[in-house]
Amino acid sequence: RPDLANALLTRMEELDSPTSIFHGIRPDVRSYTKVMNAIARSGRPDAGHTAKKMLDSMENLYFSGLNVKAKPNSFTYTALIEAYSNSGAPGSAKRAADICQLMIQKWQNNDPDVRPTSRNFNAAINAYAKSGEYDAAQQAERLFEQMIQVFEAGNDECKPNTFNYNSVINALANSEHEDSVHRARELLERMETKYKAGDEAVKPTTVSYNTVIDAYAKSGLEDAAEKAEDILRHMEEIYESGENTDAKPNVRSFNSVINAYAKSGREDAAVKAESVLIQMEELCKAGDDGVRPDTHSFSTVINAWARSKNSGKAERAQNLFREMKRLYEAGNESVRPNVVAYNAVLNACAFTNGDVTESNRAVEIGHLILRDLEQSPFGKPDQITYGTFLKVCTHQMADCDARDKVVEVLFKKCCKDGQVGIMVIQQLKQVLKSDHYLRLIGRSREEHISLEELPRNWWCNVVEGKRQRRKRRFDEEAGK
Repeated sequence: RPDLANALLTRMEELDSPTSIFHGIRPDVRSYTKVMNAIARSGRPDAGHTAKKMLDSMENLYFSGLNVKAKPNSFTYTALIEAYSNSGAPGSAKRAADICQLMIQKWQNNDPDVRPTSRNFNAAINAYAKSGEYDAAQQAERLFEQMIQVFEAGNDECKPNTFNYNSVINALANSEHEDSVHRARELLERMETKYKAGDEAVKPTTVSYNTVIDAYAKSGLEDAAEKAEDILRHMEEIYESGENTDAKPNVRSFNSVINAYAKSGREDAAVKAESVLIQMEELCKAGDDGVRPDTHSFSTVINAWARSKNSGKAERAQNLFREMKRLYEAGNESVRPNVVAYNAVLNACAFTNGDVTESNRAVEIGHLILRDLEQSPFGKPDQITYGTFLKVCTHQMADCDARDKVVEVLFKKCCKDGQVGIMVIQQLKQVLKSDHYLRLIGRSREEHISLEELPRNWWCNVVEGKRQRRKRRFDEEAGK
């Protein structure tokens, strides 16, 4: 609680006045640093700014001679860097990096109280990894190499460790630069080489390997899925042989490989993704509870089928969903169905390829899934649900009065639920004729409209953007 900590610090300063009977209870560098640590842990957007003001105050007290015990030290500067890093505020990564540079200067100038450490470098590197800035990965690498230089210049507290390597790999995994995944792989291989040479401080862990697998999944490279699976198999090998018992594959390892296949565009992507899921189930049955499939595992495989060109994919998606529900009802809480899983099945229905019989079956499955979600305790239809079901109507139903009636009924439900989002509007334009669209929306189909121009009760529950939808699902599940 940074506000309470700051209030106590302020009270200490007040009690230290010459007229107070408590004169002598003077805050020192530890007092100020503890408050700055509380500020850093708060994660508030203004954490870096607030901590910087406190550091400026400490320096003023010290250099003015009012409080020589308030001189900032390594822990103080590290707290400031972590405050910037945890705040997520725009520009905070550069400010964290600037404080690292200041610490290096003070150390080089023989300030006895300031010495850079791998911890403060790690906080600055993490700030870049989370920043989303275009050059974040390059800046993270630059800081990492600078830390190595400081170590080689005689500062043992800057010796690179596993956390530092993992942070840089994470920054590279989040980067959109084409060669980032290759640089992440090279860093992992450097860790392995150093560890095999006896450097225990840089022993690769499950996190190290998972982050590189994830980098491949995000990369869009043609052979990304195979590379991701190669790393998974390597993890299994070095763990089972005892070469590295800290590299045991977990659920995320397998899920990231499934995701890599789902995004790969390969003809056999869905089959490959499902084979990884089957392996997870087999390992779990054999007693490895650490790779028990979860909701994300099943949803990603269902999405792989949705993206495939295979026939019968709506059936495959529905069967996977049924298995997911069966496992949950049998007591496996980790596979609790959610709206994302329902929407993934609807997506498979929407993009089914085949004859009239298969299209009709896709529509039937879509209806069953939508009705099941409406009646389920797992959530309620959102704008993605309604928008995707409209895609089912567009792609799988003939253009006729029956389709128009289904669309109209669905739209009225969507309005009632307050889920008329941008996707719903876009799909209505695809599926309806101009006169029918005008009658439902009250605007021309050719006209661009924003949600704010529609009745508020139509869109009051819409959450645009993946991050916001994820937060809402988390809040709903936390309150279930």
